[in-house]
Amino acid sequence: MQKPNRTLLDNNRKSLIVVEVKRPAEDITKDYVIGQLRSYMRQMKSDFGFLIGSDLRVFYDGPLNPHSDPILLERIDFEKQSEKGITFVKFFNKGSLAENRHDEYLKNKLHKFNKKREVNSLVQQLIGFEIKQKVIGYLRNEFPDTDDETFSDALQQVKIEISRKGEIKQQIVTTEKQKRTPKRKIIRPQNQRPNYQSFGGASPSAKIANIPFESHLETRLRHIYGVLYFMKQGLDYPSAIHQTHRLFPEVQDYETISDKCRRGFADSVDEFISWFNSDKILNKLLEKFSLTDHDYDIFKELLTQ
Repeated sequence: MQKPNRTLLDNNRKSLIVVEVKRPAEDITKDYVIGQLRSYMRQMKSDFGFLIGSDLRVFYDGPLNPHSDPILLERIDFEKQSEKGITFVKFFNKGSLAENRHDEYLKNKLHKFNKKREVNSLVQQLIGFEIKQKVIGYLRNEFPDTDDETFSDALQQVKIEISRKGEIKQQIVTTEKQKRTPKRKIIRPQNQRPNYQSFGGASPSAKIANIPFESHLETRLRHIYGVLYFMKQGLDYPSAIHQTHRLFPEVQDYETISDKCRRGFADSVDEFISWFNSDKILNKLLEKFSLTDHDYDIFKELLTQ
């Protein structure tokens, strides 16, 4: 059975740290290298693992780790007067280990690790589609005297985007490159608008609002059908929501229709769009609402045409 290069014990003679040393030229980010260290840590039941190669990496796999894999607490470059290196030596020298001062180091690093995860999670929510929908909802409420068609048309000429700063910089660089590239005349198609062929020339408002669903959730199914209909016509999700809202004037808040697609069906707007784009939405409708053959065929005709 292979063993790590070094093992450091705590005051109770229990393995506290395993140390694995690799050649500086070896890539210590490879899965098999990290997997080897993880195996040693589990084998020795060590809380900490030090992986030394081109730099020093400190891993933790003790009782405070909620994850299945060890946590990378810190990466320390081999540089003179490195602040990280000085702090590391301060907490992991022989005297500090004897006094269990590494517990303070662990507490601080776990706090930063968890904070970073919380920030990243919040960032993902901020740049997600649902926040964009709420921004659109706020804007819609700011113009109560504007009819839905006018607002929807105006919205299609406005770009609403929340993205990471790095992505914004990349967009700026790309734009600058485009400015330096000779422009060619491009004929773009006009914004795709819904056609009413599938309704025999009739306005969808005369059809969708009265689709004879058998389910007791017929109103919800009509709202979802309307959104899917307009998305099939090429509109994006927000525009499809607005167009569907026009078909149901009794719905006071257009967000209610969006809720039917989100909380009332998919877990999120992104999930709804993903199902639509991957052709999974028909089966998802069947599973969620236990559609009868009659109701299933109504959606099937729309989604497979």
